[in-house]
Amino acid sequence: MSTILIWTPQKSHRLEYTLHIMLEKILGVPFLITENIEEYKSCSGPRFCYSFEEPSIENNLWIQAHPLLFEEHIVAQTIEPTPWKEYTLFFPTEQGVFPVDPLAISFYLLTRYEEYTNKASQDQHGRFKVSDSVSYRLGWHRKPMVNILSLALADKIKEYFPDFQHITLPYQLLTTFDVDIAYLYRGRRGFRLLGAMAKSFIFFRFHHGIKQIRGMLNLPVQDPFDRFELHRQLAAAEGHKPVHFVLTAPFSRYDRNIDPDSRAFKQLLDQLSSFSDIGIHPSYHSSEKTELIRKEKQKLEQRWGNLITKSRQHFLKVRFPSTFEALINAGIKEDYSLGWADEVGFRTGTTIPIPFFNLDLNQSRDLLLVPLHVMDGALYQLYNSKDEYQQAIEEIRSEVKKYGGTLVMLYHSNSKTHLF
Repeated sequence: MSTILIWTPQKSHRLEYTLHIMLEKILGVPFLITENIEEYKSCSGPRFCYSFEEPSIENNLWIQAHPLLFEEHIVAQTIEPTPWKEYTLFFPTEQGVFPVDPLAISFYLLTRYEEYTNKASQDQHGRFKVSDSVSYRLGWHRKPMVNILSLALADKIKEYFPDFQHITLPYQLLTTFDVDIAYLYRGRRGFRLLGAMAKSFIFFRFHHGIKQIRGMLNLPVQDPFDRFELHRQLAAAEGHKPVHFVLTAPFSRYDRNIDPDSRAFKQLLDQLSSFSDIGIHPSYHSSEKTELIRKEKQKLEQRWGNLITKSRQHFLKVRFPSTFEALINAGIKEDYSLGWADEVGFRTGTTIPIPFFNLDLNQSRDLLLVPLHVMDGALYQLYNSKDEYQQAIEEIRSEVKKYGGTLVMLYHSNSKTHLF
């Protein structure tokens, strides 16, 4: 496949990162950036210019640049709604082959730029609100806009260079599970177990008390949260290996998994590892107290006996960039946290894993961000029936199939409603 040459008057980490995602990762096209206009003019293969002003070259493909990719600091950006095809985008241009800058828009979405500049947009758990995101306000948060813009760029290149070719991403499915509370009856110890038993007998729920006793003795017990055999069957039916993110934090208001030092916890890890990858589920407060990430990861590695390289934040709580830098420092290679807690769609604007770009450092980092597209908890907030859940899932699935990439689903092992 031919290498595409891009001329720009000034190279930047932001531009290189954006082209890496749009050209190499989505279109499968290698690229080179040059600041030498004579080298660009002598190129007979596919090429385009990215600059503020159009160079004097006949029949030239020129994208007028927004300043964003040439800046080095974080600056609140003006969002000026601008029509493009059936969408309303932003970062308008006065000239060039696009009425907007597709590269700057993509960088803004991929890096979650707005989460650096709008710290006030937080829900009760300190999470960035989807209602304040540019994609939601402009009406396309359920569209993979970076993929769409990448393919629009490919079409434009093909107009100028008819022999230009690019790949089509295959569709894949990845099912993931958050293990917030593995069992209702097993794996509790000490005061937590005594408190649960006392509550059962005080309120005359003797059948719960008996099951708690059986769970304490590690005897067989029917447990409504124990659906892990169903997870195995689902994995076999789907034909791929899922990922289970396991909470290991001590018991607290929002961290309520079973005791990681219990026999039941070790048996659970052995069961899961027979058909699934295992990742850490850093605790509720780990996004503020980032030292907890390494501590909890080490606990899971100790109990499982293997290295942990995958992670997803509990409650999807993240802070830019500190949470991701803490994950890197703890040895995590892949994070799966970037989805909406109360919506479905494309928080990073794409269907593919992308490197984390730290805007404070203005550089790409050694951490892969795997986007989350559909979470069961978000569906429960949005809809009232299983038919409605499935319609929303199919809407997102059709988008991923249309543009290629991996549909990432999140289920909770202790959820009261089954989606599968």
